[in-house]
Parts: sequence; structure tokens; C-alpha cells
Amino acid sequence: MNRKTVIDLIIRALEARFETAKAAAQQAREAAINEESVAETKYDTFGLESSYLAHGQSQRVIECENDWMQFSRQVPVEGDAKGKVALWSLIRLVPLNSSMPLRYFFISNIAGGLSLQYQSSSLVLVSPETPVGKILLSQEEGECISLTLAGKSTEFEIDLIQ
Repeated sequence: MNRKTVIDLIIRALEARFETAKAAAQQAREAAINEESVAETKYDTFGLESSYLAHGQSQRVIECENDWMQFSRQVPVEGDAKGKVALWSLIRLVPLNSSMPLRYFFISNIAGGLSLQYQSSSLVLVSPETPVGKILLSQEEGECISLTLAGKSTEFEIDLIQ
């Protein structure tokens, strides 16, 4: 497991999410200012709805850009060597008594819920405030935890913390 590779993967995903949001906002803006959006009757709300959508999409662009920039600036390339899960930890979980694949989690207060593929396994950014984040925080390598994933409780060993 390479922490720098994972951080670069997350940064690229956040940048792609920003670019997608920017394109969606541009499309919504164009729809809102298009001459076909002008109300023909007092009951025609297409133009108004388009402007609300454009505003919401522009807010999303700002949020995505902030996530991308903050993550790029705040995440230390080197992990904490104390061996306990903390903010900015990259964790590898090995399922016990199960054929499930390895699971990777990255504790982050930015872009929680972002899910990516890493080495053919799931990598999820989790906020310290989420149920999974609360379970993982302060755990140590070699400890076993129980997580409910897809409605099924599964035992995992914390195999590696970086």
C-alpha cells in the first residue's frame, strides 16, 4: 500500500469531480439564459427553474473546488507513525472468515463519502463523525473491529495504518 499513490488518486478524483461540476454548471447557466427559457405565460416556470438549477450547480462547483484545494493543501504525505488511526490515516482492513475483498479507508474531514477503486478494492473517504469513522478512530494495527456493510456485519482486522 503506497500512501502517496492513494493521496494522488484522491486528488485526481476530486479534481475530476470539480471539472464535472463545472461543466454541469455551465450547461445549467446556458439553459437559464437561453431565449427559449423566457416565460411565455405566467404559468411557465421553465426559466425560473433553470435559474435555480444554475445557482445550485454554481454552489456545487464552489464546494467541489474547495474540497479539491483543501485536500491538496492539508493532507500530509507522510502518515502519523504512532500506529493508531487518526485524522488523515490510510487504513487497510482484512476481512476475517469471509471471502470479501480487502477494504481501504482514508480518515478525512474533507470529501467524506467519496468512493474510489484502489488495487481492485474499495477505497472510501470517511469523516471522523460517521459511524465507521468513530469505530476506526484510535484503533491500532492488529485490532479487530466489526463493521456493518451492505446490511451485513463483518469482522475485520486492521492490517495496516499509514
